[in-house]
Amino acid sequence: MKNSILAAFLFLFAFTASAQKEVKIMSSNIRMATESDGINYWNYRRDWFTDMVKFENIDVFGAQEVLYSQLEDLQNGLKDYGHIGVGRRGGNEGEFSPIFYKKDSFDVLESGTLWLSETPEEVASKGWDAALPRIVTWAKFRRKKDKKVFFFFNTHFDHVGTEARKQSALLIRNIIADKITKGTPVFVTGDFNVPPSSEAYKTMISDEGKSLKLLDAKLRAAKQYGPEYTFNGFEMEQKEDRDLIDYIFFQGNVTIKSYQVLDAQRGSKFISDHFPVIIEAQF
Repeated sequence: MKNSILAAFLFLFAFTASAQKEVKIMSSNIRMATESDGINYWNYRRDWFTDMVKFENIDVFGAQEVLYSQLEDLQNGLKDYGHIGVGRRGGNEGEFSPIFYKKDSFDVLESGTLWLSETPEEVASKGWDAALPRIVTWAKFRRKKDKKVFFFFNTHFDHVGTEARKQSALLIRNIIADKITKGTPVFVTGDFNVPPSSEAYKTMISDEGKSLKLLDAKLRAAKQYGPEYTFNGFEMEQKEDRDLIDYIFFQGNVTIKSYQVLDAQRGSKFISDHFPVIIEAQF
């Protein structure tokens, strides 16, 4: 009898594990296109970046600091991907925080853009002590293979306003809590412009207030690879004070199989002034 129960348990465990599918997710600040970057100017990096996305076989990714011309470059270089998002000043104006996804793998059920301010639906609104308007782009996806639904949020926090970053974290948590149902997988990618010791980071992973518990994928990964920091500033020399400021958070019945900071550089050239963060998530 005991052997039968054990066999049934092992079968159920194996069936559940096999039913879950892996999705490769990335967060990447691609650095806006400015000629002042010299050898690291976007025009010299764009093909490298799109080749990397295809080589790494990324399923869904959130990008930050994307100008409209760069968005067009990404569209042209990633024909198998669709994208979601608008510029932070409305339409095609200002920085985008777009979400890219494989069109053959996912359906977009809902999507939108909200502003990180006291008036989230007001286009180009600037919140608290922020220097610039900031946005969060979101989408509700359905995986075509098994009809599994999940949410994806992508953002870029302000680089100046300490209060704005904390309040933006609270706002994003509220937005997520209002949209999801219990147990639905959620992923949040972004350049948060803060280290793990900051109030904004602590707010993101807090379990206070809403019935929401976001987890840092880095801390839950079965295996990790790459440097401990994500911002490189296009500098070859490694510095002790370099920051981990790019994150992927998640919630739901999700297993993080791996976490990687992709320290991509070719000689003195970098893929961006931020290294991409890549995870393999199973759900």
